[in-house]
Amino acid sequence: MDDTQAQLLTEQLSRLKDSIENRLQHISAELEHHKNLEAERLNLLKAQINANRLNTSDQETRIRKIDDAVIAYKTSTTIIQAGQAALTLITAAIAAWLWSKS
Repeated sequence: MDDTQAQLLTEQLSRLKDSIENRLQHISAELEHHKNLEAERLNLLKAQINANRLNTSDQETRIRKIDDAVIAYKTSTTIIQAGQAALTLITAAIAAWLWSKS
C-alpha cells in the first residue's frame, strides 16, 4: 500500500468517525428532548393527581356536611312530630276531663 492509498483510507476513516460522532450527537439531542417531554408529562400527571385528590377531599367534605344536615333535619322533624303527638294527647286528656265534668 502506497502513501496515497494510506492518506485516502485515513481520510475515509476520519469522515466515518465524524459521521458517527454527528449521529451520536443527534441521537443524544433527541434523547434529551424526549427526556424533557417525559418529565413535563410526568409533572402534568402529578399536578392532575394532586388536583384530583383535592377535589375528592372537597367532595367528601361536602358529602359529610350534607349528611350532617340531613341527620339534623330528620332529628328536628322527629322532635316536632313527637311534640305534635304530645299536644294531641294533652288536648285529648283536657277534652276528656272537660267532658267528664259536664
